[in-house]
Amino acid sequence: MASYRDVAARIRSDVDAGLWPVDKPIPGIDRLRERYGVARETAHRAVKHLVAEGLLYSEGRRGTFIRPPAPAPIVARDRHVYRDALGYFFDRGAQDWRGVGAPAQEVGVPPADVAELLGVDQGDHVMIRDRAVGPPDATHPLQLATSYLPMPLVGQLPVLGAAKTGPGGIYDRIEEHLDAPISWEETVSSRPANDHEQQQLRIGAGLPVLVVTRVSRVGSQVVEVNRTRMAADRFAVSYEVMRDETARWPREAERSE
Repeated sequence: MASYRDVAARIRSDVDAGLWPVDKPIPGIDRLRERYGVARETAHRAVKHLVAEGLLYSEGRRGTFIRPPAPAPIVARDRHVYRDALGYFFDRGAQDWRGVGAPAQEVGVPPADVAELLGVDQGDHVMIRDRAVGPPDATHPLQLATSYLPMPLVGQLPVLGAAKTGPGGIYDRIEEHLDAPISWEETVSSRPANDHEQQQLRIGAGLPVLVVTRVSRVGSQVVEVNRTRMAADRFAVSYEVMRDETARWPREAERSE
């Protein structure tokens, strides 16, 4: 008798062959059971396996869909900040991306590691700004970004808690207020996607998210911590490898000859 992995392989083959359209739900479990001649539970486990693998994604009662194939990668982040007429941006490949859905603002408690980066005590409240973005024609976001701002700064600059922060966004407002440039430091990591990220990014539990944690400073003052998450199979990090003084050319041994 076919195992769920056997059925998953057959479904994967049918998806690769273009049997079902990407923008329509695949057949339900009962139809899959009939098509592959297996028990309902076997068909169900096969679909769950492919959702976890990332080939499919579930939208609850709407059904299970084929995850569109992605160019490799959609966006390659490098180590530069750029600016255009709308303000600063960090991904040249995503320069024309815009908000998907309405942004959200609330006062809440940040994760412990974010509190440490902000220099606030664990349990202290901060301003939390959530934003989802994607290409101009996107029906769902490809990046989720959350900004955490210290409340003393928000008290001095209340616009940081507003739904609309004006041209250039919060970075322009902060630089105008403090009359100094922001500098940024980023750390890139990965972890399993949580339930919210799986739903918003339309990825299975088996796919990790790439997490870019950006610390914004004016001088020594941390003014924001931003955490951007994206499906790890659709993004890459690209940077120039610089020679340290210890790796200078010509090598020391050759210079002394």
